[in-house]
Amino acid sequence: MAEVDVSEFLSQKRCSIANLSLSDEQRTKLNVALSYPQSEIPNIKIQQVLQDWGFIAKKTSLSEHRRGVCCCD
Repeated sequence: MAEVDVSEFLSQKRCSIANLSLSDEQRTKLNVALSYPQSEIPNIKIQQVLQDWGFIAKKTSLSEHRRGVCCCD
């Protein structure tokens, strides 16, 4: 029996921060902001800016992405 491809049914974890549909300029700004220590640019401020840009991001997702413990490839 031939194996059936069921990949479309499998859930794939995707980092919500890395997969935001940002412009190139927004992505550059976000990446730079994320590289700053949280004492200088806290997650709540990044969350507020993303909201101003029209995106919703959870503080936990930002924190995990910032620490490199998210599900980024």
